[in-house]
Amino acid sequence: MSETSDSAPLPKGTVSFRLWNIPVTIKPFFWLIALFFSPYFGGRVSDADSRVLFLGLLAWIAAWFLNFIIHEMGHALVVRHLFGASPKITLFGFGGVTTWQPYYRRAPGRWGDVLTSLAGPGAELAAAFLIVGILAYFRLPLEWGLTSFGPVPIPAVAVNLFASAASSPGSVYLPKVALEIFLNSFLWMGFFWGILNLLPILPLDGGHISRGFFAQLFPERGERLALWISMILAAFLAGYCITSRNYFMAVFFGLFAHLSWVELRKRYEA
Repeated sequence: MSETSDSAPLPKGTVSFRLWNIPVTIKPFFWLIALFFSPYFGGRVSDADSRVLFLGLLAWIAAWFLNFIIHEMGHALVVRHLFGASPKITLFGFGGVTTWQPYYRRAPGRWGDVLTSLAGPGAELAAAFLIVGILAYFRLPLEWGLTSFGPVPIPAVAVNLFASAASSPGSVYLPKVALEIFLNSFLWMGFFWGILNLLPILPLDGGHISRGFFAQLFPERGERLALWISMILAAFLAGYCITSRNYFMAVFFGLFAHLSWVELRKRYEA
């Protein structure tokens, strides 16, 4: 991987900084996608005044950024501290990627690759559970539930900070609005994306975990088996999303099914 000098000029709108001495670069499209998917953008939340919409938008974007950076830091810290690599994080569009120089104290091997892939969604889920634990410790009102995405159960946890909102002064109410929106957005993203990323579908983290796991157990056919699982499951979820009229996610999984099929043909039928 070619490295870009830290002193090289960044493209317009790109943000760059270091977090725990790990370079982080954020492309402008990352913020645009966060804005597009926010329920507080374009008046998609009804019966809300402009102040709530503005605070909701900021809180949503903050939760979006924090979830992605926690996920990628999970990957980065594992490769740096366990294998001696020099990671860097790039956030762009619909997600992020962690890359690193291949300068290891020791080679990670298959199980090391599995651990590195697991660290991203693991960090995301751990952060969500930590927030829930803190809220429960302080006995804040929590609403527990379970939603589903196809056959995938997704924990749904919502916090209600407005129990005393009616008696609270206006100066306290708006910050409380922002905090509740941030917490609910962060928890939804953490559980939804954390679990979704564990599905054994390439190029999701779960797909890399599946590939490493089966390749270790079945050296001759493990990777091929992982690709078949990825293609079939992604195609099934794409079909489910079509029947549910969730066409965006149908395209999402349909693309992943196609990529797995292309890799199968390229590697094993050429």
